[in-house]
Amino acid sequence: MSKNPLFGLYEKLYFHEIEVREKLGGRLQTPMAIIVSLIGVLAYLLQNFDKDHISTFAALFIFLLTLSSLALVAAMCFFVCSWYGHTYAFLPSAEETEKYRQLLQKTYKQYKNGNTLAETYLNDYLCTKYIALATQNTQCNDKRSLNIHRTNGTLIVAVILVALTFTSFITGDLDKTKVSKPTEVVIVKPVDVKGAIMVEKKPEPPKEIKPPPPPPPPPTRLIKEGVEIIKPQPEKKDDQ
Repeated sequence: MSKNPLFGLYEKLYFHEIEVREKLGGRLQTPMAIIVSLIGVLAYLLQNFDKDHISTFAALFIFLLTLSSLALVAAMCFFVCSWYGHTYAFLPSAEETEKYRQLLQKTYKQYKNGNTLAETYLNDYLCTKYIALATQNTQCNDKRSLNIHRTNGTLIVAVILVALTFTSFITGDLDKTKVSKPTEVVIVKPVDVKGAIMVEKKPEPPKEIKPPPPPPPPPTRLIKEGVEIIKPQPEKKDDQ
């Protein structure tokens, strides 16, 4: 029995689908981040919406908010379908495959060309497994890819609706945190100021002080030639 000519192709397809499985897991990161961001935006808009405000913009905001929420819920459903609930098929462990090879050799050892038969049946086993497992994994990957595509398409619609919702929220002044409240003015009893009014006094001009009389001048010094020096006598007052 000859080996299947497409054995190599089936083997490559099997490992290819396993690689696709890993890549699909990486493709789910971006939709998850967008979903979390949109949930945050919608929660912010709903929390800060002024429910007492009645206008055309308020009705438009509620309508767009409802559509955005529905689109986001649909995107989340497609996201869950692309992320969870798929069953992939893999070859048995290396130990189990080796046991099966030894069992084939033991079974056909007593027959003519037993080694050839054992090798042929092992190749048939592997080829059959590659075909079945690659087919099952391909179906899982195709379903996940389709759901990821639906998730991305629904997210595009959700992002547009959220942008319109946010625009109506800002344009209609629906943010209750920015509504100007009237300033309360409390009139308090005026404070009475008691006491005499302080009048600035002008400084009085300084009084003119009469200067004292000058001290008595020193006495005259009298010197007679050839005689002793006469000490000056104090001058007598007129009343003496």
